[in-house]
Amino acid sequence: MKTKLLFLSTLFLSFSINAQIDFEAHITVDDTGGTNNPTSVCAADLDGDGDMDMISSSINDSKLAWYKNTNGSFGAQQIITENAIRTNQVIAIDIDNDGDIDLVNATYYGIFWYENVDGQGNFGTPQTVSAPDTQAREIQAADMDGDGDLDITANSSSTNSIAWFENMDGQGTFSVEHIIANNSASYNNIYVEDLDSDGDMDILVSDYTNDNVSWFKNINGQGDFGSIQVISTNVQRPRGVSAADIDGDGDKDVLATSLLFDQKLVWYENLNGQGNFGPQRFVSADVQGQFLVTSADVDNDGYLDVISGSDAQGIIYWYKNLDGLGNFGPKQQITNQTEYLREINLADLDSDGDLDLISASATDDKIAYYINTDGQGNFGTQNVVVEINGTNRPYTVMSIDMDGDGDKDVICASNGDDKISWLENMDGIGNFSSPKTISLQLNYPISIDAADIDGDGDMDVVSQSYYNNTVAWFENMDGQGTSFTAHIFSPLISSPYVTYPMDVDNDGDIDIVSGGDFGLLWYENVDSQGNFSPTQVINTTGMCIESVRAADIDSDGLLDLVAADWCNDVLFWHKNNGGGNFGAQQTISTEISGSLSVDIKDMDNDGDQDVLASSFGDHSVIWFENLDNQGTFGPLRVINNNTEGAYEVYAKDLDADGDMDVLTASFSSNTVFWHENLGSGNFGSEQIVSSHVDNTTCVFADDFNGDGKMDVLASSYSLDEIIWFENRGPLGIEENTKNHLSIYPNPTNGFLNIKSATPLSEITVYNNLGQLLFVSEKNNQVDISALSQGIYFVKIKDEVGQTETKKVVKK
Repeated sequence: MKTKLLFLSTLFLSFSINAQIDFEAHITVDDTGGTNNPTSVCAADLDGDGDMDMISSSINDSKLAWYKNTNGSFGAQQIITENAIRTNQVIAIDIDNDGDIDLVNATYYGIFWYENVDGQGNFGTPQTVSAPDTQAREIQAADMDGDGDLDITANSSSTNSIAWFENMDGQGTFSVEHIIANNSASYNNIYVEDLDSDGDMDILVSDYTNDNVSWFKNINGQGDFGSIQVISTNVQRPRGVSAADIDGDGDKDVLATSLLFDQKLVWYENLNGQGNFGPQRFVSADVQGQFLVTSADVDNDGYLDVISGSDAQGIIYWYKNLDGLGNFGPKQQITNQTEYLREINLADLDSDGDLDLISASATDDKIAYYINTDGQGNFGTQNVVVEINGTNRPYTVMSIDMDGDGDKDVICASNGDDKISWLENMDGIGNFSSPKTISLQLNYPISIDAADIDGDGDMDVVSQSYYNNTVAWFENMDGQGTSFTAHIFSPLISSPYVTYPMDVDNDGDIDIVSGGDFGLLWYENVDSQGNFSPTQVINTTGMCIESVRAADIDSDGLLDLVAADWCNDVLFWHKNNGGGNFGAQQTISTEISGSLSVDIKDMDNDGDQDVLASSFGDHSVIWFENLDNQGTFGPLRVINNNTEGAYEVYAKDLDADGDMDVLTASFSSNTVFWHENLGSGNFGSEQIVSSHVDNTTCVFADDFNGDGKMDVLASSYSLDEIIWFENRGPLGIEENTKNHLSIYPNPTNGFLNIKSATPLSEITVYNNLGQLLFVSEKNNQVDISALSQGIYFVKIKDEVGQTETKKVVKK
């Protein structure tokens, strides 16, 4: 229940038909100083001070950055570029042979290198290694042609090819590509090493599509390569590969991981040092989703151990080489505190002579390191170098007065950091605080809403955990939003997508409805204090319910439910029969395709509740007329059928003309737009609020700056941004009238004087919960001396019926 203070209603005065509203963006939360979806991490001495600094690439913010190592601790992010569009990897090497460390960056639009111009970590502009059509996934640096400088080898995500680029002068001037392989294989991972002991660099590959691990021989040391030589076809969906002397016999053996199906980590012995490999030998058969593999002497016993990482599970393990011959001990966990692991590397970060671990993980936007505390492979806890400080993948945002000061704050569910948070409107005019954490206990929250669950007069928060199958509410302990207590319900049989607070059984308190893979159910607030019954089933037919709303569809005084099942493409409603009993599912439409959002409003101003919906699959925003005020719905009516990735819809009167306009969040086009209701449910063409809200999943409207106009709130899922768009006009007659009204002194300890250009007829005073306190009998003065200190609202009505509400402070 998205509670609104009743006294904030305004007089609807018409703008011109097809009114254009000017919206001004205010970015409330972003990822400044963080890494948004990091893709790689490496370590090198960038500033020539003898220790290992750290370098990262991140794709959503197109950023390359580095972090200075000072005595084993890392400084603030230093940006190299924010124009590394669709970056996949960064490596650190001396490209131009000047004795310092440069950077090479693989992106979807080519490969580029950045010169360390002074050896202090100050980098020049990007210089091209390869053309934009390379679409490089991964890069390695090695001398492929034996001329003493470092060349670049890459695999391409678009052409499934492998190529190398010659450093022609040793100064970073590169040739056109030399194709090594160009076929139907999917070369996900490459590794450059001398596999046949002839003194030149060969190339090891994993072919994800054809389930093989193979290599290409550098036949003359000049970078001319032979045909593919298969090492194994017994690794299903191989991903990570690397080469190292696992058995201590002086040649390079091969390591490989399988991402799916057989779930194993194996190695292949180089039998004769010539690239003839033996059968697979297990490092471990007890792994899941291993994405990365490398080797190093972790425990300083002179043998090469193995380190691997799982992208899905977010776990990094190491395996002790027990005898130096490739017989490995059980897996030893280094960390499970990463989400969607993208890269691991090892380096001595604290200059103590042993190897520490670094990691980049995408979902939690984190660059981190783990100290090898004793040189024996006992790793300390995760140390975060950088992460998103605001919200990570904000999915749902909405407004509510969380701290009871009379203005509109913002609450947010972000599932990249498993955070439920709120942002305080600090001054009532839309200057927001940084996110304040309500909870980190829910694994992958999608939904958020607010209502007074425990009847104490303040706003509590409801949400859910997709992965833990739980619904929860968070008690606002002091009404100020300074502390919350979690109440987490027993796990459900499958994942909930949405929680919705409402009075289901009409007993005056707030119950909770939840929808998800299980259909629809509800929890009864049994004592009005927030103690809830076990689940009560409404519907077990709908299988993917992400949006549910309540309104009195059939005019019987009870709140009915409307929901969308995006798996089965059904929009439906349930009649509330009273006492928490619902009737059978009644279909509104089966013509939708993947509806993720519904809203219920009177779209045609005929006095009943119509239904608005998104249709993600066919890019449409649609509505259905309630024909008879009894829940008989008419055919689908299209508002827009060109909304690429229509994600969420929300109806609100944006132009103050008395009817419901429609806001839409378009995920695929990164756009928030609105359609003006021209009357009777006929809509004008789309008007863009912003086309820079990347992967927007949510849109909402409220008055955030107290000027009486409806502003727009939206979230950018990929950019980690929460943005509100100020409604700057056009000004209606009401706004001009406001310029002729003033109230003073404010703050006051007694009387309020009101000056108006038109005679006043009524002055009404409310508290900050919207409860009416009294109506003044004097037209130009109000006595609030008997009220306690706090915030109040004064609603002023003039003789022609125009109203305005003012916030006042009683000292």
